[in-house]
Amino acid sequence: MLGKLIKHEFIYLIKDFTRTYIIYGAVVLILKLLLSIAIHDNDPGTALTTLLIIFLIIYYIFTLILALLTISHNSRRFKKNMFSHEGYLTNTLPVTPTQHIIAKVIVGAVNYILSFFVIFIGIEVLLSGIGIEKYLSRWLSEYLDYLDDIGILFPMFLQLATGYLAFLLFCYLISSVSSMIGGSKGLAALLAIGIIIAYIFIITVMSVQLEDSTESAKMYVFSLFHAILAAIEFGTVIYIIKNKLNLQ
Repeated sequence: MLGKLIKHEFIYLIKDFTRTYIIYGAVVLILKLLLSIAIHDNDPGTALTTLLIIFLIIYYIFTLILALLTISHNSRRFKKNMFSHEGYLTNTLPVTPTQHIIAKVIVGAVNYILSFFVIFIGIEVLLSGIGIEKYLSRWLSEYLDYLDDIGILFPMFLQLATGYLAFLLFCYLISSVSSMIGGSKGLAALLAIGIIIAYIFIITVMSVQLEDSTESAKMYVFSLFHAILAAIEFGTVIYIIKNKLNLQ
């Protein structure tokens, strides 16, 4: 059943989020066209320059938030699927809340990773034709080899993975609590702010305590902390769904 859930989550992802990648690709192609015209035109003019600046800003902002959009999309999907009127159907399925969450986390992670590939391809497209794109790929390969040589590639990956998992489950938790208290966005926002402040405080204290440790050791400790945090969030969300479910 978990496999079927993952399949349906991917189908929903393809239907709903692919348009975002298409829009991003269109922005990249338009920006590439404008850059090509500007490079080959000694006097591009005010209109072309203004248009180029506008699309540069759009591309820059879009690139910065693309990965976050995947998390936002996944969180909205979770809330709609589990706590809206759609939840009446969802919770009649012979599937446990654990399976629902695992399926959504897996598909969300794939979408998150895919967003970085899309960004990388976009950069390659923008740099193509001017002899720089091959250096980007070479630099990335050499940088990964360097991280592997100094022994922090795996702990860095582990820290990023557990951090992503903790953040995504944090979004699930806020949605669950919001539903449990009747959909109050104000109280949910206060809870979220409180948790974030507590998280920053704990991370700061841990950073001070680990000041003399190696980089890899720090990453393993932070990975363990994020894993524990994710486990607590996961268990709390499961508890709310099973015992405090309040469909909107």
